[in-house]
Amino acid sequence: MSYRFLVADDMEINRKLMWSLLMHQGEVDFANDGLQTVQAWKKALAEGKPYDLILLDIMMPEMDGQQALAEIRHQEAALGFDSGQEVKVAMVTCLGDYDNALEGFKNGVADYLVKPVDKSKIEHLLHDLNLL
Repeated sequence: MSYRFLVADDMEINRKLMWSLLMHQGEVDFANDGLQTVQAWKKALAEGKPYDLILLDIMMPEMDGQQALAEIRHQEAALGFDSGQEVKVAMVTCLGDYDNALEGFKNGVADYLVKPVDKSKIEHLLHDLNLL
């Protein structure tokens, strides 16, 4: 089965790394900031091809990852999504502090990965989310 992933990170090297770890599992799209993330999520939903997983960095320009996640969750609620219908989101960040992790989990992240991310972390995440 092929999945759809959105990798949101403002650093090209991180996007390339995530692509190399996900490319064999399906289609990988990219966003450079939180605003692009929300726009890409909306577009995919409107086209009837929603993302199976968004891998979301926290520290990004325009709108950070926490704000992007909150906006996506707000729009899902406005659309009447049940908790099982929400897009799966994993925070992928260098911020390993308690407050950022707690905020992410309050907004319904599936997992919180601290960089550097490697193949085993991604495989574990995908397995836990039944995407492998």
